[in-house]
Amino acid sequence: MNGVTETYITQAGRAHLERRREKLDAINSAAAVSARQTEIRAECNRILGARPEPTPLKIKTIRVLEREGYSIEVLTYQSLPGVITTANLYLPKGRQGPYPGIVCPAGHWPEGKANAEYQRLGQLLARRKIAALLFDQTGQGERLEFYDSTLHRSWVGKSVAAEHNHLGNLMLLTGQHLGNWMLWDAMRGLDVLIEHANVDPARLGAEGFAAGGTLARFLCCLEPRLCAAVTAADSFDPESLGEEDAEQELPGAVAKGISRLDLLLPLAPKPLLLVCSPTDKSGERMQGNLSELSRWYGLLGAKEGSVAGFKAEWSQGFLKQIRARAADFFAKAFALPEERVREPETPAESAETLACTETGQVSHSLNAVSIFGFHKQLARDLPIRLPVPRDKTATLALQDEIRARFVPYLRLPEPAAQIKSEIESRSTDWGFNAEKGRLVVDDGLYVPYGFYALPERAGQAAPVIVALHERGIMGISRQEDLMHSFALAGVHVMAIDVPGVGETRLQSEREDSEAYDALLCGPESQWARRALNVGLNLLGLRVFSVLRTLAYLRTREDVDAGKISIVGVGRGGLWGLFAAALDRDVSALAMVRSLCTYKSLVEHRQHNHHFGLYLPGCLREFDLPQVAVCLAPRCFSLINTVNQSKERCEAAAVQRDYALAAEVYKQFGQPADFRMIHTDSAPETLAAVMETCVGK
Repeated sequence: MNGVTETYITQAGRAHLERRREKLDAINSAAAVSARQTEIRAECNRILGARPEPTPLKIKTIRVLEREGYSIEVLTYQSLPGVITTANLYLPKGRQGPYPGIVCPAGHWPEGKANAEYQRLGQLLARRKIAALLFDQTGQGERLEFYDSTLHRSWVGKSVAAEHNHLGNLMLLTGQHLGNWMLWDAMRGLDVLIEHANVDPARLGAEGFAAGGTLARFLCCLEPRLCAAVTAADSFDPESLGEEDAEQELPGAVAKGISRLDLLLPLAPKPLLLVCSPTDKSGERMQGNLSELSRWYGLLGAKEGSVAGFKAEWSQGFLKQIRARAADFFAKAFALPEERVREPETPAESAETLACTETGQVSHSLNAVSIFGFHKQLARDLPIRLPVPRDKTATLALQDEIRARFVPYLRLPEPAAQIKSEIESRSTDWGFNAEKGRLVVDDGLYVPYGFYALPERAGQAAPVIVALHERGIMGISRQEDLMHSFALAGVHVMAIDVPGVGETRLQSEREDSEAYDALLCGPESQWARRALNVGLNLLGLRVFSVLRTLAYLRTREDVDAGKISIVGVGRGGLWGLFAAALDRDVSALAMVRSLCTYKSLVEHRQHNHHFGLYLPGCLREFDLPQVAVCLAPRCFSLINTVNQSKERCEAAAVQRDYALAAEVYKQFGQPADFRMIHTDSAPETLAAVMETCVGK
């Protein structure tokens, strides 16, 4: 059943894209295009969030490099107080300014602005009498967020994408978007150009390559000062459901009928050039993309050729052919004299020559504030503190309030199909009669299950434990002591593979042996992002499958519907927590080695929990300890909860974080039914699970 989760998410996305096409087909006037531009800007602003008020740039020119036909100002500026952006400003020589100015966000090159091919773009633009600002985005060049001075590289991974995802993931928990902060760097880059005496503020543009094209798209959408733009090797496929990079995605955009291509529309009717290569996925759709954009441009009365495409004859890299085409485009867009300027064959400058810092990193040389640190300060008072209820009535009201807070973040589907059980095999294991099959929990969504029934209670209604292991059915079936204990306790067991786990897994079986880069940018993270883009949430899909499983169990004659409990291991603990908080008939919950709080991910630089556990924006409203309040007064045990690094939390920290839940249990007069257990003993852990889910 591999692929069922991917297909379910894809079908949801395709339905939204079909509605988008129907909507666009109805646009047939300049007023309608203008309304669409306004809609796209508003939605993009809503997803990215508010940008800060401008603060002093504190531009510092470190040195000027004089070269034939151009000069390079090596400089820094502060996009936010203490947040230092390293940049090189390529300026023309030999003619009186002011000149047009271009901001050039780099692709995912570790060396950032010092990339040899991008240097040559700056050189060529300057020779064409265009000022070009090349700058390091956060996570590359001299602005590594997670720099290790011993390794002389990022300790997160070897790729810029790993830096971005590590930082971008945690920012989403507070409702912040890394792409918005990076966009702000680029917008402040335009301010740097405007403040320069030799730059014309009325002739500003942007050029982005590959991942840098994301910022070019965002600028096209949201920067009114932009007069022309080039986006090269960018993913502007209107049918895309998303990629793997945190800063490039707009969660919920596809569900709102906004594609990547749509982000270019607000620039119209200003000049726009799309560039792709033969190996680009977007290259296959180049003509269709141009036709769509040309139609909108035409309805707005744009001059012919205002939007153009160029298919380069290269397989990878930012080569001479593309730089020449971009330079010609900007020269024409800004009405510069036609002239033939050849790109020099001189060697690229060394990174040290172009460096703004002595050590190669702003964090070491300039004591700069990191984006992580800036964000941590913003998140200091999140989530909001909830008061301890005065009595049982106030406690019930608080539980309802908390449910109302977290349910929207799960994005639970509305089931379109009845639950069905399809039995595939029967056997005997650990003293159980094992029934293997799958549950159809929604149209197109299947959940593999193993139902382990006691032979001596055949046909009799018995208590059931729903076993949720982060590795699915296989993870439970390997716990022989646990399964034997369940059998001796006289309970049935229901183990399931939630979407993307076990038989429906989105990743390799041994994720703990994968590099951290793979954990950040691997299949689960990619599909978790796509789910968000189409209006779903991977954690929510998993909680949904648990809720549907609970509903199915109550239809079985061999199940005591009043005695269904849950044990969740690792990530499975969170699936069980949210399901039990919503299903008030679940009798008990035991969470083993599960994440203690989402806040811990925001507070610490090192964290290694899957993005599939995230609920973007949740910390504005709640954290896991608040969800735990909804379990009262049912029996609930936190067993060896873990922190952001998957290490067991200190007992005092858990007691502090779950103090409100403990108080709520006291309000119900059942403080002993809420347990926080810390043990190094496997038998003690097993005993705690049994006492919680089965009783003494």
